[in-house]
Amino acid sequence: MNIESHNMGAYNLHFIKTNKFKTISVDVNFYREIKEDEITKRNLLKMILLDSNNDYKTERELIIESERLYDIKISSGISRIGKFSDLSFQTKFLNEKYTEEDMNKESIIFFLSLIFNPCVKEGRFVNIDKQKNRLYQEINSLKDNKIKYSMLKLMEKIKDKPYSYNPYGKKEDLDDISGKELYEYYKKVISEDQIDIFVLGDFSPSEIKEIFKEYFKVNTFKKEHKNLIIPELVPRKRIVKYHEYEKVSQSQLVLLCSLNNLTDFERKYTIKLYSEILGGSSSSVLFSKVREDKGYCYYINSGVKAYDNILLINSGVEKKNIEPAIKLIRRCLKDINNGKVSDELIESSRNTILSSIKASSDTPMGIINTALSRVLVGSDDMEERINNFSKITKEDIVKVSKKVSIHTILTLEDKEEEHEEKNETYSGGSCYLCHASGKPAGICCRRRCGADRE
Repeated sequence: MNIESHNMGAYNLHFIKTNKFKTISVDVNFYREIKEDEITKRNLLKMILLDSNNDYKTERELIIESERLYDIKISSGISRIGKFSDLSFQTKFLNEKYTEEDMNKESIIFFLSLIFNPCVKEGRFVNIDKQKNRLYQEINSLKDNKIKYSMLKLMEKIKDKPYSYNPYGKKEDLDDISGKELYEYYKKVISEDQIDIFVLGDFSPSEIKEIFKEYFKVNTFKKEHKNLIIPELVPRKRIVKYHEYEKVSQSQLVLLCSLNNLTDFERKYTIKLYSEILGGSSSSVLFSKVREDKGYCYYINSGVKAYDNILLINSGVEKKNIEPAIKLIRRCLKDINNGKVSDELIESSRNTILSSIKASSDTPMGIINTALSRVLVGSDDMEERINNFSKITKEDIVKVSKKVSIHTILTLEDKEEEHEEKNETYSGGSCYLCHASGKPAGICCRRRCGADRE
């Protein structure tokens, strides 16, 4: 799908023309190199801008106007892409071809008014306490999702990397954020962040361009910076293992693997196919051997963050099966290193990825996310991606597998079984693992599929 891009000086405006949908979608992305002390502010800003503005001061007024605009949908989000924090605002509304004249313009003006006309009095955001409480609850609730929480605790151990920061921010930072401080940060985002805007649908590009010229109130010219790859971790001769303790019904096991010396092709393609083979589905190596054959875990999967130069393996296990599971996971990694992977698994994993690529063109945001990836990291178009995944050989997979090494392991175990904290290191020999014992866990019907993928 072709992208028509315009450098507007202060921002880039991208048009994706298609008549596949009756709606028009707009995605505005503010992004900058991530800083830990800004994360809480960005999350709070994401919430407060959509809560009200100077034209619609209450939730009721916003709802009434949204309904007048044929139930326009507006949302916001924060994601991290390598070194960058992306603060995004999205809208989707019915094309005026199916409503009435000038509704495209009215819808975009309403959407942009939420970004550029916030409720501010005497240089400060007003009524921020409600959103601060909401964000506090979101941060606090992370402990309730033991899968996310265990991954977060592992990432915290890797100091001074963007992925080690809590993506929701810190509770202690919230108390110190005033309406004035948040408004000053808002002005900084508007004037300093790099901005890419995507508009998708059946529309006149010249008309949409004129709307943004008039109503997108950013005029600060910016130098583009898109070096977002996070430096590699130095492989460890001795893997570090951490123990965390909470009240849990099942232990969590997370392994962080470093990726070293990937080529550009391996980063975009081969490592993703490798991860799918390793732990991407119920037919993957880890699922088949660690869960199905041995019953050591309730679920297990892997996910790659290629622009972070890491791969994660996470599993839910009984405490007695933690050490046998680690030993078997290491063996699975070694088997792929030695080429012990079937052609059938390679093809089924490849087909899963190809189906996902094709499915991404079935939704507006799927298409926009693909376009954003092309802009930020130079991703290929759909046909090129399909062709490149199709030509990966077994030899390519074995070669990239040798660039994957376990760096850090974390277990989240039941609080009642807590003992004196100690961080262990081992080089993978039987001296560390020989004490592991325990009968295989019963096969459980619970399973978590679909690990986070780039």
